[in-house]
Amino acid sequence: MLDQMRQAASGWVAKVLLALLIVSFGIWGISGQFFGYGTGQLARVGDAEISAQEFQRALGRRIDLLGRQAGTTLTLEQARMFGIPQQVLGELVTQAALDDQAQDYGLGISDLEVAREIQQDPSFQGAGGRFDRARFQALLRNAGLPEDDYVRDVRQRALRNQILVSIGSGISAPDPLVEAFYRYQNETRTFSTLIVDAAAVEDPGQPDQAALDSYFQAHKDEFKAPEYRKIGTIALDPKAIADPASVPDADVATEYERRKQEFSRPERRRVEQIRYDSREAAEQAAQSGKDFLALAQERGLTESDVDLGLKSKAEIVDRKVADAAFAAAQGTVVPVVDAPLGPALVRVTEIQPGSVTPLEEVSDRIRTELAEHAAADRVADLYDRVEDERAGGATLQEAAQKLSLPYRVIESVDRTGEAPDGTEVADLPGGGALLTQAFETDPEIETDPIRTGDDSYVFYVVLDVIPERERTLDEVRDAVAAAWRKDEIERRVSARAAALFDRLKAGESLETLAAEIGRPVQRIEGATRSEPKEGLSRNALAQGFAGPEGHVVNAESDTPPARILLRVDGVSAPAFFAESESAQTLRTNLANALESDLLQAYAAHIMQGRPVRVNNTVYAQVTGENRSQ
Repeated sequence: MLDQMRQAASGWVAKVLLALLIVSFGIWGISGQFFGYGTGQLARVGDAEISAQEFQRALGRRIDLLGRQAGTTLTLEQARMFGIPQQVLGELVTQAALDDQAQDYGLGISDLEVAREIQQDPSFQGAGGRFDRARFQALLRNAGLPEDDYVRDVRQRALRNQILVSIGSGISAPDPLVEAFYRYQNETRTFSTLIVDAAAVEDPGQPDQAALDSYFQAHKDEFKAPEYRKIGTIALDPKAIADPASVPDADVATEYERRKQEFSRPERRRVEQIRYDSREAAEQAAQSGKDFLALAQERGLTESDVDLGLKSKAEIVDRKVADAAFAAAQGTVVPVVDAPLGPALVRVTEIQPGSVTPLEEVSDRIRTELAEHAAADRVADLYDRVEDERAGGATLQEAAQKLSLPYRVIESVDRTGEAPDGTEVADLPGGGALLTQAFETDPEIETDPIRTGDDSYVFYVVLDVIPERERTLDEVRDAVAAAWRKDEIERRVSARAAALFDRLKAGESLETLAAEIGRPVQRIEGATRSEPKEGLSRNALAQGFAGPEGHVVNAESDTPPARILLRVDGVSAPAFFAESESAQTLRTNLANALESDLLQAYAAHIMQGRPVRVNNTVYAQVTGENRSQ
């Protein structure tokens, strides 16, 4: 999850200037925690201002977007960890510089053009694709955004676009550049490879005491006991506090009746159908006495053409056909002459009776669901009551005892979620979010609860910190021995591969070396820079494209301890067709890259000579930094 959010955040930074051209304003889905700080000035770039409210809206949109991309709810604290507020402020500073430049140029846009742009936004269009003012006002109202502010933002964005479009549009990639990149990307090579692994060297066995002592002294830091923390928690989770036994049988029965359709499987029938052009033709076919499939063949239809499949009555589109099919006996041919979709003959070839799962089989499930639903309603009340107890001076454990809530103490856990014995702490409430917060908190400090779901929270307190320490050799003897063996095997493999590589460079064949270590030579054809082949590590692939035919390399393997000896057997440069789809795609991508570079260079230019002043007090208030100190 963290890697996803980092990737999402870095993508925005790299493409911010292009984003100014294409990203819609986006006015809903903003968390309420970002409103309420007023409209004071947060920053100034030249003569252009950035208000606190503008920054709050942009930050809220970014956090919601990254949270959706990562499939989780991203908190303001987590956003600070990834530097999201700084990134958003940087983008707003760039926009403000463009606003100031637009003012210097004397650019303007008519009210009519602003209105047209708003009306063309799909977000504000109702039925028929026409602008719906009621929808427009409702969305702005839900976002807490005054209409005048939104119109001003649209106007400013349009003015920026006038500058950016005039600079970045119309750029094309030169043909020589496209051809060079095309040949580079699509060049293919043929390799011969030899894997040198542990089987090619003598097994080192187990280390003696002197070797263990020496290795341990040289790698003491690798065997340190990490810092552990003792954490007390209260988990407010509907599933955890639900009490299915408290749900009366009558409530279960009532819920079963309400949802009976959910536990029912309707009757299904395999229906065959032949359509006719007229009522008379359908009746004549029905009275002919011919086999149903023979009638289908007369119409030029196969068995699969007339088979509607195994369907419930509701799944058959033509209601007349459905009524007739579900009233017919299996195997009989029924004429449906007044069907809305035209006259037809219908035959039922298979019947699967409907069924209803009895209450006894689903009562436990229903009881649990009712208990969890009721518990979800209790969570909000319990949340407030825990907060009230803590505000009154109670410890988390005392609050749990008073409110009859389960209080769990995690005796020792490191940053990775492991206990001192190396096992993973089971059912860690809050998971990684708890560990992140707990290892940034001092003992006995009242902390904000962690939200772990729509209706779930974890209150926690750090009870003790067990600092990291150096372990003795006796404590980690087995781990040291295993690490020594791993490193020694890797050292021997590297040395053997280096010796074989020297002989390969001196002219010996790869096949001769392979026979010596009892490993086969693998031939890999059609390798490209961007598509690794099986048996090739990324390092081997990169080195394999770093020299001409006959080039040899000694590369790292993706599965150490192993090395890959590689020889380039062939190089194929592709023919370049400027009109091919791949060449056109490359041309477009290169043009976009050139445009992005040009816009970034222009942004850097207009920032020169424009002082940037940031109100750090307001910034800390909006981003919550003053609450995290």
